[in-house]
Amino acid sequence: MKNRRAGLLALLVVVAATLLMVFFVLPRIGNDDKAKETASKPAPQTETAAQQPPEPAAPAAIDAAKLTGTLNGLSKDALAAIGTLKTLFSAATAPDAKAVSEAKAKSVDALQAVADFALPQGLDATAAAPLNLIRDGARKGLDLLKTLPDAPADALKVLAEIESALTGKPVAAPADAAASAKTDRPSAAAASDETMPAFDVLRVEPDGSTVIAGRAAPNSKIEIMSGDKVVSSVDVGASGDFAAILDAPLPAGDHQLVLKATAKDGKSVISQEVATVSIPQDKSGELLAMVTKPGEASRIITAPDETAKPQAPENGAATPELPAASGDLASTAPAVSTNGTAAPQPTNADNADAQLRVTAVEIEGSKIFVAGIAASKANVAGYADDKPIGKATAAAEGHFVIEGMIDLDVGDHTIRVDMLDAAGKVAVRASVPFTRPAGNQVSVVAQPGNAAGIDAASLDPAFRKLHSDLSTALGLLRNLFAGGQLPAGDALAAARSATEIALKSLSDFQAAPDSTAGFKEIAAKTSASAAKALTALQALPRDAKAFGASLEILTALIDDTLRLAPQATSPAVAQAPQPTAQAQADAGAEAAGAPVTISQAPLTQSNESVIIRRGDTLWQISRRVYGAGVRYTTIYLANRQQINNPDRIRPGQIFGLPKDARPDSEELHRKRLHGDRL
Repeated sequence: MKNRRAGLLALLVVVAATLLMVFFVLPRIGNDDKAKETASKPAPQTETAAQQPPEPAAPAAIDAAKLTGTLNGLSKDALAAIGTLKTLFSAATAPDAKAVSEAKAKSVDALQAVADFALPQGLDATAAAPLNLIRDGARKGLDLLKTLPDAPADALKVLAEIESALTGKPVAAPADAAASAKTDRPSAAAASDETMPAFDVLRVEPDGSTVIAGRAAPNSKIEIMSGDKVVSSVDVGASGDFAAILDAPLPAGDHQLVLKATAKDGKSVISQEVATVSIPQDKSGELLAMVTKPGEASRIITAPDETAKPQAPENGAATPELPAASGDLASTAPAVSTNGTAAPQPTNADNADAQLRVTAVEIEGSKIFVAGIAASKANVAGYADDKPIGKATAAAEGHFVIEGMIDLDVGDHTIRVDMLDAAGKVAVRASVPFTRPAGNQVSVVAQPGNAAGIDAASLDPAFRKLHSDLSTALGLLRNLFAGGQLPAGDALAAARSATEIALKSLSDFQAAPDSTAGFKEIAAKTSASAAKALTALQALPRDAKAFGASLEILTALIDDTLRLAPQATSPAVAQAPQPTAQAQADAGAEAAGAPVTISQAPLTQSNESVIIRRGDTLWQISRRVYGAGVRYTTIYLANRQQINNPDRIRPGQIFGLPKDARPDSEELHRKRLHGDRL
């Protein structure tokens, strides 16, 4: 009995174990295996995604303007390095071998940086063309530098060839460069400067209507190109000046314009300058025009306020509607005297101190910039501790900036500037001491007390600039009819428009309330005379032949207007300090044939000033100082006495920089865009 119970119990245990295995253990094992199998296999979507190659990222938009600015900066550095070499070989004594070796090494490095500059794939051919021109020129310049002779005269000619190569002008082959240096022919740079087409005036309206004036080889044909399309053409007169109105307004969008000059023999040359114009899509957009040239910074010549009618600012000066020439923004403008000849440059000791003055010095590492005031269009040469820095030509207003490469240690130094006469001899010499503080970027300026007693007529840059604009416009008008020729209708229309705007601006001018009685009288007479000439001009017929018949009467009226303010043509006289005892003492030296020497008070350090250089804009300076270009109104309002138009500033001017941007600077910018007076 007991055995049967034990057997039954064993059977029940086996049955229970079997049921447990079938219904619980085995299903769990199967599920675990499937889970492992599933886990070991990637999801179909993941596998598909992994098998698909990643889509290529959309190419970033190429900023052609930024590329151009970067390469232009490198090219400018290379030209400065070559200029240092030229200065060494231009000295009266044989150049120091070590100095030449160091300068040559810097030139090689600077040229190599330009030659190695990489352009991104997909860059528009029109935008790439001038950039490739610069790079190719740098490569030619490197080859030419290897042939640099030891003889100063020969070396200078080869260096001129290198400059020509770097600026994209015709250049001799490297193998022939040394040989060509031994000939008496002019350098390629000098020869091609006369024939290379260039922009002088660019006027763009918001609707795309465009007026262009410039210069090219006499009796050639100018075609204004937008890509491969000719948007206008005009014949160049015997004077080399031309003016054209585009056949149709430029459509909304960005445009790049170049000048193509074709001579009578069929040979063509394309301008180094490229005008980039941005026409707004609607009234809320901004109108902008920028001219770029190899070796120079980009410069804005038409600003967003073109839609606004010129209004007189608080100091009474009207802002002309006509934009400056491509060089008018932080560059020099062509000077045209009222009688077609160069203005005399007196050098007597009584006003020598008034003719020449160093106003500021800036140092950036090994770069040095010397700003000052000289006689209109005078040639000047700068020296630091009697070591040459470079040379420059003063603008019509008298401002100049000399730049070069030199290393100055911390401590006391002396800057010297020589103003040269027509024969190249030193006529007036200015010398000023300064202490170079520590730092990679420093600035020293003339003491404000040096300018005491300056006449109000020359202190007012607005009046002086309007006077210069009228003189330039009259010169362009005269040149169109030079030699009895009759200009094309569009050329006459452009020159006539420029003259009308210049006369209107002068006729609207009012002297500031705190001006001297003498200047108020000059300003009033000039304004009345300009209004009379403007009325006469507006009454003249549009026909070129009929207009030419009355040109003599018109030019006489404008000449009378210009003669009423003789001080305006000699701004340097006004902005310089009163004659010093040293200048008076040197009067006898001048009589003996030695140059008059002016000794200025020491320059003092300034952390709140800036020298305006070629290519500078208030927008760029504001972006560097205040972090945003739109805050430029801070600088404009702080230097209003010197600035007639915030879109047109000039090299050599010294602007004060407030420590902080105005809180309403951006709002002021928006008001200006809508034509409101600041």
